[in-house]
Amino acid sequence: MKHFVEDRDYAPLIPVKDKVFDARSEYQHIEVYETMHLGNMLVLDGAVQTTERDEFIYHESLVLPAIVNSDNTGSVLIIGGGDGGAAREVLKACEKAEVELVEIDRMVMDVSRKFLPDVSSALQKIKITVGDGFDFMKTNSEKRDILIVDSTDPTPLAEGLFSEEFYRNAAELCDVFVAQTESPVADRDAHKRAINNMKKAFEHVYTYYACIPTYPGAIFSFTLGLKKQLNVKDIDIKARYYSKERFLSSIGSIEGWMN
Repeated sequence: MKHFVEDRDYAPLIPVKDKVFDARSEYQHIEVYETMHLGNMLVLDGAVQTTERDEFIYHESLVLPAIVNSDNTGSVLIIGGGDGGAAREVLKACEKAEVELVEIDRMVMDVSRKFLPDVSSALQKIKITVGDGFDFMKTNSEKRDILIVDSTDPTPLAEGLFSEEFYRNAAELCDVFVAQTESPVADRDAHKRAINNMKKAFEHVYTYYACIPTYPGAIFSFTLGLKKQLNVKDIDIKARYYSKERFLSSIGSIEGWMN
């Protein structure tokens, strides 16, 4: 039996049937594997991004806490998220929202449309800008209700999206901000750096956690940056992983992960 495993500490061994796509874009190495139990799996530069079986955990955890903490959901900007999963969750919760997605790598979107059709289903319904998210934030002054960062790990391609400068730009352009902030187990330094940088930009910062079995360490984090204190609304949405109770119980202090 063949397996895929990331070259990182705590990475799980994932049984695969075959590699169904393998190419290098202008920016990164893109692979898609047909796995034994998880459906198709998207891999960028050797790191698992999502699988058809468990992607809903990541995408609901990233998006829905921002939705329920926003007074307005009319305009949403997504930085990254080329697989389309974040956009899909926004439109599930707020079908009338104006959504713009800024993705640097067109090939990621093309590959996701072909091999991850359910995840990418919202890409045809939203405005898409192909470009660098960090540069977009420096030059764009349009304010949005919610800003979501669905980035890869802080590799050279995405490290600017974890910087204090980026978070300060974001704080000027939205009332509710959310980003993935890495694993406190497998990427503790990146986790700490992202949250500490966010605290320099936002008055209220809340980190929360989810179990994503295909990611190294299995425990993954997301962080909200708010102008007001946490105020979770009840929303009527069919979610597979998110619930108000699960979200609130997963909020934790990062100090416990820093030791």
